Amino acid sequence: MRWLLLAVFGCATAIAQPMPSNISLAAIRTDEKERDQREKIPDLVKALGLKPGSVVGDLGTGYGYYAARFAKIVGPKGRVYAEEIDRPLLDKVRQRMKAEGVGNVEYLLGTPDDPGFPSGQLDAVIISDVYHEIEHPASVLAAVRRALKPGGLLLVVDYLKPEAGTKSRSEQVKDHNIGPGFVEEELAKAGFAVLERRAPYCPGYDGIPTYYILAR
Repeated sequence: MRWLLLAVFGCATAIAQPMPSNISLAAIRTDEKERDQREKIPDLVKALGLKPGSVVGDLGTGYGYYAARFAKIVGPKGRVYAEEIDRPLLDKVRQRMKAEGVGNVEYLLGTPDDPGFPSGQLDAVIISDVYHEIEHPASVLAAVRRALKPGGLLLVVDYLKPEAGTKSRSEQVKDHNIGPGFVEEELAKAGFAVLERRAPYCPGYDGIPTYYILAR
């Protein structure tokens, strides 16, 4: 599960904690305003090739940050599949989209092995701030490949603390990080071809360098 950093008493101090499902929609929006200041959504949209009518999967949607933004890009003729393995969290996303009047999102309760995306129907999939938490990456990546149309794109967005760069994969994951080299190795084993690595892509929470890897 991803982690949420909440502002404490309105200041810049932040704390990391698992994403609760009982958080208010107002608190989610407050956190996302800060996130919008550092993330470059237009860059991700460009990398994924999203346009009106596109079909995109958001694996590990969390509170629906990307799903909400991509839904506006793909429009009423497009579709966003918001996937979570946490049912209460997925219900929160459903509540959020209803409150915001977003109607082109499908909600998928996945498993640790399979997000449950429909086979051969997606133009693109994003896995952001989630890959380091995936327990069975080979199975999940195989499921993503089945879901993508021919030529479909996968974008993995994650982060690595500079001091963790020489650690093993298991050590990095224990600290909720993963290096791009490990991700690229696993993508290749799953049959993906890496098209681009952008590192850094943007500063993450607490300024931790974030990268993305685009693959087909």
